[in-house]
Amino acid sequence: MKRQSRFGLATVALALTGCSAETWQVERQDSGVTTSLRGLSVVSDQVVWIGAPEGGVLRTLDGGLSWQVTTAGPAEGADLRSAHGFDDSHALFVTAGQPARILETRDGGASFTIAWEDRSGSAFFDSLAFRDDRQGLAFSDPVDGQFLILRTRDGGASWEQVEGLPEPLDGEAGFAASNTSIALTPDGCAYIGTGGGAIARVLASCDFGESWVARAAPLAAGSGGAGIFALAAGPDGLLAAVGGDYQDPERRDGTFALTRDGGASWVRGDPQPNGYRSDISPLGYGWIAVGTNGVDLGRVSGDTISWEASGWEIAAPNAVAFSPSGETGWIIGANGGIWRLTAQ
Repeated sequence: MKRQSRFGLATVALALTGCSAETWQVERQDSGVTTSLRGLSVVSDQVVWIGAPEGGVLRTLDGGLSWQVTTAGPAEGADLRSAHGFDDSHALFVTAGQPARILETRDGGASFTIAWEDRSGSAFFDSLAFRDDRQGLAFSDPVDGQFLILRTRDGGASWEQVEGLPEPLDGEAGFAASNTSIALTPDGCAYIGTGGGAIARVLASCDFGESWVARAAPLAAGSGGAGIFALAAGPDGLLAAVGGDYQDPERRDGTFALTRDGGASWVRGDPQPNGYRSDISPLGYGWIAVGTNGVDLGRVSGDTISWEASGWEIAAPNAVAFSPSGETGWIIGANGGIWRLTAQ
């Protein structure tokens, strides 16, 4: 079905150093659903795919003026928290929980096929990411005491299990909060954030996934709900991590860190974001981070970064992503919430 958006507009001035635009228009859009949205993939200023609970798939071809809502039959009611759109017709979705499957559509969501499925009955996928149109990774919580990472070299048509991964710590896993546990760079590096154990870590590879190391990160840890929830690669070799403890969403300590050397050393924000954050994205030479209690904007100055609340009226956001142009972005969240950000 297709639904027209209800427009709620707000224009907010930003002062992020190096931003290509200083003013953003924030617009509430009508998704046509009331479920919590987490799997966001922005293909262009006009085309966006979103995965939803109960096998739901949302797609817009007109920048969110209208959203088409379909159901992926092979999802069998599972939550599609990971998504990657290649164009307006071709997209992949991954279920969180069982049945653990990677689903593909090539006809705009009219039909879906199973590209890969778990035979163990134990996989729980947290994130899906692509470096280009052919090379991608999918990351699951440990299965039989080992991390599970799948790799594709043909755009998701086939998948192979990655070997030689670091041993998980007791309780260590990922978080399927925003489809951004994985950050990939064009030069062949891959970074995956974890939590739930005694320390938060980044699994890192810079040879297209052939070998991996695990590096500690200074984010919240020590409980099953704490760790790294999202990673994002930025300009000048920066890698940003956000998280915290979703069970203590107002806690600010341990919610952000930045590295220039792939996690060998870290710089923490001062002040930190205003609580638990489930996603982060570059915004010009600054950053934007979202979590259940709001949206924060980060300013970078040399090797330091500071955060402040955006002031945007966005309720319980889960994920944020921008188009390749950098001029249009979307935030999605609870109760079917979708907000479009447009540079002015």
